[in-house]
Amino acid sequence: MSKYAKRILSEYPVRRKTEEKEKFRSYLMGTLEELGYRAKLQTCESRLGFGVRTVNVVAGDPESARVLFVAHYDTPLRPLLPPLIMPTRPVSAFLYLALTPLCVLLGSLVLSFAVTMPLNAPGLTLPLFLLLLVLSLLYLRFGPSETRNVDDNTSGVVALLETAAALTPRYRGNVAFVFLDGGFGGMRGAKGFRAKYPSAKEKNVVNLNCVAQGDELLILPSRQNRWNGEALDALLESFDVGAKKTVFLKTNGLIYYPSDNRAFRYSFTVCACETLKGFGRIIKPRKAQSISEENLDILKQSLCKLCEKFE
Repeated sequence: MSKYAKRILSEYPVRRKTEEKEKFRSYLMGTLEELGYRAKLQTCESRLGFGVRTVNVVAGDPESARVLFVAHYDTPLRPLLPPLIMPTRPVSAFLYLALTPLCVLLGSLVLSFAVTMPLNAPGLTLPLFLLLLVLSLLYLRFGPSETRNVDDNTSGVVALLETAAALTPRYRGNVAFVFLDGGFGGMRGAKGFRAKYPSAKEKNVVNLNCVAQGDELLILPSRQNRWNGEALDALLESFDVGAKKTVFLKTNGLIYYPSDNRAFRYSFTVCACETLKGFGRIIKPRKAQSISEENLDILKQSLCKLCEKFE
């Protein structure tokens, strides 16, 4: 396994709380500087206040870079249902997302009746239902951290570090590496970065998320990039298939990918998926917390080639 993956999985597996993020950013800054990059922190304050703050790590000059490589480094809460991403089946994805609030509502309702009916206290049913509903929502907002984060998004961070290490000095001026905070808070880090660097709105952005496992590397362009012939050609010429992996650039049909790519107009998202009957291409949780070496090699070599294409 990659030395970066080993270090992060053993020492920084969870990056949700403030202290956890601070420790990881220190490691990230030190690693990038050892690789010869000038790294800096970019702090984004919430427009609504409330003390909400996100901190991105930026290596390189986003203003002069021809392409931006991004990945969020924060990790999520433990979800109520197993996280499933179906990027090529938006309707199925939305229906699955709707199961969580439905389960919360039905669970609170059933439990409130189960308590008040034996007590013959129907007047307590509604107050108990509302109390259970609030407690459930608080759990979904402030519950325990997810510990199985290799896919979302340790894998994306490791792939960027591997690329940064492999990229020759000649092409380093073509790219900026951006490690985003707030990926699970309404893309606060991505939006803050875009506000700080308005030119990012017109640059090609490659977002890596959930690239740990899967038989296929799926590339999803934004709506604007579906007709960006120059960028599409550069991607197709840069991404090579592996011995057991395939690469697919999807430029037609509906897609939905809940990641930081949505904050950038000219974006490409790269994820690793498999095909499951009835679900299409899918990214599902795995017990094995490891990152495919072949995935990392394909991403590293392909992104390095892409930097050359954008010179």
